[in-house]
Amino acid sequence: MREQPVSEAVEDGEWDAGPVMWPPEKEIEVSAAHESLVKAVAGSRGVRFFTAYIIDVPSDCFLGDVQMAIDEIAGEACGILLRRHVTGMDSETGEPVFTDEATRPFKFPCADGVEKAISIFCENLSLAGIFPRRVQP
Repeated sequence: MREQPVSEAVEDGEWDAGPVMWPPEKEIEVSAAHESLVKAVAGSRGVRFFTAYIIDVPSDCFLGDVQMAIDEIAGEACGILLRRHVTGMDSETGEPVFTDEATRPFKFPCADGVEKAISIFCENLSLAGIFPRRVQP
């Protein structure tokens, strides 16, 4: 698994985003990519799509699946986080009812490959409060 680089401490209420890890990303077909991600990179040429699941290292919790679109020609990446939540129970079967949720696509410059793109994306999810923040003792 790959570990996101630990960010520098921030003054005024110092915190650390907490490391996250993911197994080696795997390339997926455009048909397997989320519709909003495909729309966000529509018109780009040579885009490749990847996915990996993200784990919060301190808690060993699954945080969701990241899907990345990498445009090597333009030097850009675009990512989304996919999560699945239990939103109820089926009254007839007693089985849980799941709802899929996706973040809005986030496009950013990145010409350093998929691993770097996932790292940057995860860092931004931490800064946005989507991933847990860890307060320094």
